[in-house]
Amino acid sequence: MESSSDAVDAAIARVAELLRSPDDLVKTSLLRKRLAIEKATIDAQLKTGVKAQLDTTQEGIDILTSSKKQMATIKDNMQTIDRLCSEAQNMIQHFPRINKISQIHRNFVATRDTVQRLQEMYLTVDQIQNMLENEKQNILGPAENLLFIHYQLFRLQEFRDITMYQANISSQDDLVITLKQYFKRLDEVSEDFENYLWVLSKNIMNLVRNGQGSVIVRIVKVIEAEERADERATTAEHARHSHQNLATKFKSVQTSPRVIRSFRSQFQDKLHDSISELFEEFYDKYKDTPVELLGQLDFIFDDLALVFQEIVPRFPKKFNIFSVFVLAYHRHVYNILNRIVKNDPDAGTILRLIRWIRSYYKRMNKEIRISEDILEPPLLDGREQDLINDYLKLVRELVDKWMMNLMNGETKDFTERSKAPEEAGDLYYLSGSVYMFKIVNQQIDVAAESGQGKILADVVKECCEVMLETQQTWMNLLKSELKRQIEKPDEVPPGFVDYVIALANDQIRCADFTDEVSNRLAPLLSEKYRNQINNDLEETMKGFLSVARAAKDTLLDIVFNDLKKPFGQFYTLDWYQENPMLLIIETIKDYTFDFCTHLNEYLRDKIMTNTLERFIIAYIEAMRNKGAKFKKPECITRMAKDKGTAYAFFQQHIPSKELNNSFDLLARIHTLVESPRKSIFLDYYNLKKAYGDVQIGLIEDILSRRDDLDRSQIKEIMENIKAKAKDTGEYTGAPTILSKLN
Repeated sequence: MESSSDAVDAAIARVAELLRSPDDLVKTSLLRKRLAIEKATIDAQLKTGVKAQLDTTQEGIDILTSSKKQMATIKDNMQTIDRLCSEAQNMIQHFPRINKISQIHRNFVATRDTVQRLQEMYLTVDQIQNMLENEKQNILGPAENLLFIHYQLFRLQEFRDITMYQANISSQDDLVITLKQYFKRLDEVSEDFENYLWVLSKNIMNLVRNGQGSVIVRIVKVIEAEERADERATTAEHARHSHQNLATKFKSVQTSPRVIRSFRSQFQDKLHDSISELFEEFYDKYKDTPVELLGQLDFIFDDLALVFQEIVPRFPKKFNIFSVFVLAYHRHVYNILNRIVKNDPDAGTILRLIRWIRSYYKRMNKEIRISEDILEPPLLDGREQDLINDYLKLVRELVDKWMMNLMNGETKDFTERSKAPEEAGDLYYLSGSVYMFKIVNQQIDVAAESGQGKILADVVKECCEVMLETQQTWMNLLKSELKRQIEKPDEVPPGFVDYVIALANDQIRCADFTDEVSNRLAPLLSEKYRNQINNDLEETMKGFLSVARAAKDTLLDIVFNDLKKPFGQFYTLDWYQENPMLLIIETIKDYTFDFCTHLNEYLRDKIMTNTLERFIIAYIEAMRNKGAKFKKPECITRMAKDKGTAYAFFQQHIPSKELNNSFDLLARIHTLVESPRKSIFLDYYNLKKAYGDVQIGLIEDILSRRDDLDRSQIKEIMENIKAKAKDTGEYTGAPTILSKLN
């Protein structure tokens, strides 16, 4: 009832889904036809499925019935055989006596045969022993009598096993001891043969190389013969345990007398032993030179190729001999690599190891057709990334150590200045850049040999981080040495300017070296790692240029620190009585000679442009000097003369357009000093249009020092200027030189 109710509910839900609105009633006939077709299709499928299920069930019942009849027939036949045997014994008069006499006769015949075979055995053993000794003379073949020797020994061993089995059943200890003595020589020769067989097996690779592939076939035949005999003995033992009732009635169902020899298992053990000996000898030879060891380890691919071509075709598929060799070789490679890692290899060895592992898996897949997931355990237990991290750590430690030693020497020379810096042509240099990039290039070249972009990128990153640290060291040292030079000029050693020039040149050279590294590595990398390396090297190159600029600025700081006093005299009483501009220009000229002679051309152009800029700033700042006074008209004449002196010098080093633009600012500033009171606002407006970031405070300072304006006039002028500045709003254009005024 419950299932019927569920069906009704499902039907109602389906109808509700199909007929959601009154308009859907028009589709009733179409829906009825469609549902009828669906029902017919489902009925046909159900009918076919039920018929197939019934046919299968009937077939199973027929098989069960037939099996039952066969079992009944077998049971009847076995009972008939048992009954006939019992009746036959009763039909024969004196059957027990006849049976006993028959048994005695069989025992006599068996004993006679055993004695005869024992006598013949010694002759056969002598023959076998002589043949075996001849074969053993050449362990690499041809072993032509291997199968004959095995056949004869196999027959004798069967005879021995049966005889000893029967003796053990008789429970006569003296008989067992006597037979053991008889079979002692056979046992010795058998053992000698097995040893010979395993020596041949261990030399299976050398047999192939020596052109004795037929010996391998004979070894396989011997193993297969022994394996078949083991299987028969195992089957007989299994049958005896499985059919205990029959075993008690039929004496033929007894334990096999054969001793299980497991030649196939022993063969694999010997094969593994030979491979172990091969790898142990190899490791002992190269254990002290791990890089050479990895280079020589490629012999495994030649060996496995030889196995596939020459050994695999001579073995049955069930031996799976290729997998045996591949996995054995792989496990020994795994052990050797672990030994290398445990001996704390250096960075180069680690990198070579990582590269070799990648190459190993690729060659195993390409040449041997064995995928990586089959090779167990994974080399280094899959800890390649840990090894890479160890390598990067070693690289960082080595580079840190070398850079520290290098920087210790460089900074010591820089601070003590006991000797002049190195010269190349007329340019001063430090030796640091050359040695630094020897270190960096060495590590990068080693990493590039790995063939792995990620490792190379990581090594470049580590080297760049160390170089960035050296850049920061130079930045800090420039600041501290400049401070000493300014605050205690009499206590510091001479030559600071020369060493700053050398540092600036050296940093430019480092930037060039960095660019060379980037260009050299670009063709070796995929886009993924090329971008990462380029970004790291570009950041490093910018750092070197920043240090070079800092060194250039330090030179300017030194120059203009020396010019503080003469600039401090401007527009004061001393300025009207002396000529400080001449001293300033002569001082700049002296420094410029050193800069132009010993400084890199790129920095030389930059420093002259910056010297002009700093000169303009210092000149304008001097208008605010304490005690400064613009005495007209004398100051106008002196200012024109000063400007002419400065222009005459700078035009020798600065392009005319750039120089004129800079001196145009001085001209506009001078106009504020020269112009009549009523024109000042207009002159300010022109200055403001050209230099939008001019500060009102500067204008007020200049006007307040004019001796031809009183306070009320200055106040009136400044109010107009401030009103105009308020109307124009805050300046949003690019900063001009006036933004650098204090």
